[in-house]
Parts: sequence; structure tokens; C-alpha cells
Amino acid sequence: MVILPGGVLVVAETFAGRLTAFDIDEDGGLAHRRVWAQFGETPQTEDVDEAVRLLQVAPDGICADAEGAIWVADALHPRVIRVREGGEIIDEIPTGTGVFACMLGGADGRTLFLCAAPSFPEHERRPVREAQLLAVRVDVPHAGLP
Repeated sequence: MVILPGGVLVVAETFAGRLTAFDIDEDGGLAHRRVWAQFGETPQTEDVDEAVRLLQVAPDGICADAEGAIWVADALHPRVIRVREGGEIIDEIPTGTGVFACMLGGADGRTLFLCAAPSFPEHERRPVREAQLLAVRVDVPHAGLP
């Protein structure tokens, strides 16, 4: 999840292949649910393996930048993507491995940190130590506080 300037909460829905937004009310409640970005059709199945095959993007961890775009860790493809409201992908960084979380930081806010591993099933990850923390420089810094 990420809070955008103006009090908008955006939530990544991995198996729906979308980012969903809510306005944050003064009392902290959520209102006006809407699709912020849709990446292809939402799989209409309860079979996880089938859903995984159908997803074009599986948004997992997300973070916002100063231009109001969102970096998305694509849990099923070895990449992070930068997307605008409406779903336009405006940047893509291939990682060579699975990426499950991302965050902008560093002294100038232009380092995109990526939590990466070859896959996400816990039974595959538990006996091995293959996870990595990657870092890549980007042009637009983090969004700062809302």
C-alpha cells in the first residue's frame, strides 16, 4: 500500500492484477473505491496456478514517486514497472529475478531498493538463502510525506 499526496490510499491486488485507490476521509475511513490501474483481465478462477498463468502483471510491493507515479514490484515477472494512474506503464526495469517489494530512498530519494528472490512460495525459499536487496538509480525521487 502507499498513500499518495492528497490523501489517496492505493492498494496492490496481486491476484486481481490491479491497483485500487480509496480516498482517505478526515476520520481515517476509506471512501470512493476505484481502479487506479488495471493490468489486463482479472482472472476469474479460484485455481492459483491458473490465475498465475493468466496475470499480465502481479502487483505486489509498491511505492510512489514525486510525479504521482507508482513503482510496482511484479511478483510473477523479473521486473519492476513504473505506472501512471489509468495503467500506462511508463518505465520498466528488468531485474533478472523475482521482485516482491520496492521503495524509493537514499540521500536524494532516487535510489529504488528492490527485495528480490527467485520465487515467492515459502516452501521453496525456507531451505535456501537466495534473496537479495538490489538498488537501482531512477530519475524521479520519492513522493515524500502526503
